[in-house]
Amino acid sequence: MRKRFFPLVVSLVVIVLVALSFQGEKASTSDVTVALYSSASVGVIERTFEVELKAGINEVPLKELSGLNLAEVSVRPLDDGVSVMGLFGSSESKVGSDVEVGLKNGKVIAGKYLGTRDGKIAVEGDGYYLINPNEVAYFKTKDLGGSSVYAVLRSEKAGKFRVSVTYRVSGISWESRYRLYIGDQAELRGYVVIKNPTDREFSDAKVLLVAGDVSFYSTYTQPRNLYEKAGDTSEVTVGSPEKVEAFYLYRLGVADIKAGSTMVYPYVELRAPFEREYLYESWAYGGERPVYESISFKTDKVLPAGTVEIFKETRDGELFIGESRIGHTPKGDTVRIGIGRDYELKGTTTVLERSNDGKHYKIRITLQNFGNETKTVIVRHHKWGKVTYASLQPLDETADYVEFSVTLKPGEKREITFEYGS
Repeated sequence: MRKRFFPLVVSLVVIVLVALSFQGEKASTSDVTVALYSSASVGVIERTFEVELKAGINEVPLKELSGLNLAEVSVRPLDDGVSVMGLFGSSESKVGSDVEVGLKNGKVIAGKYLGTRDGKIAVEGDGYYLINPNEVAYFKTKDLGGSSVYAVLRSEKAGKFRVSVTYRVSGISWESRYRLYIGDQAELRGYVVIKNPTDREFSDAKVLLVAGDVSFYSTYTQPRNLYEKAGDTSEVTVGSPEKVEAFYLYRLGVADIKAGSTMVYPYVELRAPFEREYLYESWAYGGERPVYESISFKTDKVLPAGTVEIFKETRDGELFIGESRIGHTPKGDTVRIGIGRDYELKGTTTVLERSNDGKHYKIRITLQNFGNETKTVIVRHHKWGKVTYASLQPLDETADYVEFSVTLKPGEKREITFEYGS
């Protein structure tokens, strides 16, 4: 198999990372981390900066937060002796704003901000509260729509202190794409694609990529598109993933991010022997679907879900033969990729039972072999919940699908019946 070299690709439209400008009280240093999610077009940005405060009350401008949803902004002091008293837009009155105050003990107080009383934060919600600033973990207010934004910090003494600001920017996204070359072995090349269609940009950002289904309860509108060529970027390498809760975390490294751009980084390269199989995929609705010839191989790396382009090596070169999709695959698991329809095999899915709440299903899958050769079909049914009964022992079961292996002789017809639910 010929060795291939793939250069770094930089084209139109990359990450968005918002460049915060902390002015006024002068920030001498800053540190930025941006987390991007495969399940949502949103970036969560944390910026740590050092600010010089006087003893007492300080107003610290956060100019580049203007236009963002302040309800999703958290300001947190990292040093003792500093407390957050509010986050406000300059065109609105601070007193009377709807606020949410999170305390270090986990309690959350929501209501109207009434200002300060004897050095304490006064909030009227389901009761009247006087909150010691030293007990505040975060302080949020609704998006006031002001022309500028500033935080009110209370310091016990003058000096330089570290402060963290965390917020969201909608429109940023990342995904995985793969190229599969079929020859004597299976050769898989994986790429991380980061898109930023917004007019915000960042420099020297530590970029984290999160693979997994992260829930966001806000609806994000798409920003306007820009068509501006990306500038030069520093060379980065995607590190091995780290398991964090139910998700995988990839550290992209430090990158310069330009507005209105797309960046493609090589991520994974593996070669492995493969086996030819036949793959029938079904879902929780009835109907006939094609059976695809597929290849399977073991992966020694975690593979995020993504689209895969398939190429076949021929004496005339590499022939593109279609696209498929790789589901999120743990290290050491088997990857199965459909590469073309087999017209001698037929699969049909029938929903025998389905509860009204959609929490229980009974499925029958019928397979037929109209050819002259014995063939083994992998049945992959995409599901919710856990299999509670099956007429055939499953080959594999994950949270997203169950697989069966069925061998069909020429002219043979076989059925599998199974149930699952939550």
